[in-house]
This record gives sequence, structure tokens and C-alpha cells, in this order.
Amino acid sequence: MLSSTLRPLARCTLNSTRRISLRACLPTRTHRTSTNPRLLLPRRTFATPPPQVNESDMTMHEYHAESDQAMEDLMETLEELVDESEESDYEVEYHAGVLTLKVGENGTYVINKQPPNKQIWLSSPKSGPKRYDFHKESGRWRYSRDGQTIDDLLSEELSDIFNQPVVIDVGGL
Repeated sequence: MLSSTLRPLARCTLNSTRRISLRACLPTRTHRTSTNPRLLLPRRTFATPPPQVNESDMTMHEYHAESDQAMEDLMETLEELVDESEESDYEVEYHAGVLTLKVGENGTYVINKQPPNKQIWLSSPKSGPKRYDFHKESGRWRYSRDGQTIDDLLSEELSDIFNQPVVIDVGGL
């Protein structure tokens, strides 16, 4: 016989070792996923939109050629920008497909290749994470959610940080 404190748990499931699964007993908001009222699943809410899934028709060879060129262009431009700024806490590094731009109290940009997705990912301290796909027609890396190129976003944000017009040109081959 169950004690009065365990009585509310009587509807909970018992696992093979006869221990009560408390997770199954916790109240959750539910929604119906079918016409069967017994099939209820916990409701989930997402703080961010679901991940982008874009199918690229680029071969891996094409992807690496385009993304390597883009990363080299970015590295050269950012090195010149950092050298001209003469800020001691600004630094740019490139290692194993990951480019890091530290801009002091403004934060850190991380730009990296994502070969499984055939994308370039950008993490910006101003605008957050974005995933760029290569568009053969324009020869540019473009964010599919807003259509902005990586060139335009970095030019805009870095112009504000460096207090001067900055032009980023990550062209195709």
C-alpha cells in the first residue's frame, strides 16, 4: 500500500527495477499530436528559429576553393585594418579554417568554414550568429534569412567599430 505522500505518484511509471520515474510524473503543458487523445507530447518553445538546412549543389572541391579564397581575402583585409588602427588590443588570427578578430571592448568576431554544410559561419558580437551560403550567380556568400552578404554585414559593423569607412570584399574566384 502506498503512503499518502506517494499516492499522487501512483499514476507514474515504474521502470524495470521498480523505481518510480519522477520525470514522467512532472506536470507539463501538452498538446495533441494526433486525433488520439492519449498521445500527448510536451509542448516545446524555441527561443531561436529552427536551424537552416540548405542543400548546396557545390562539389566539395568547389566549396573549399571558394571558402578558402573568402577566408584569405578576409584575413588580408582585416590584417591591414588592424595594423592601420594601431589599437594594442585589436588582433586577427587564422588557424585551421577559423578566423578570429578581437576588437577590444567591442568583442570578438569568429568566422569559420563549415564543410559538412558547405557554409561559412559568422559569430558577431553585434548581430549574433549567421550562416552564409555561396551563391554562384553573384559570387558572394549570402545569409538566406535576410539576403545580406557577409561583405555588407562586416563592412557596416566594422565601419562603426573602427570609426572610418571599411570596405570588405569577399569575392568569388
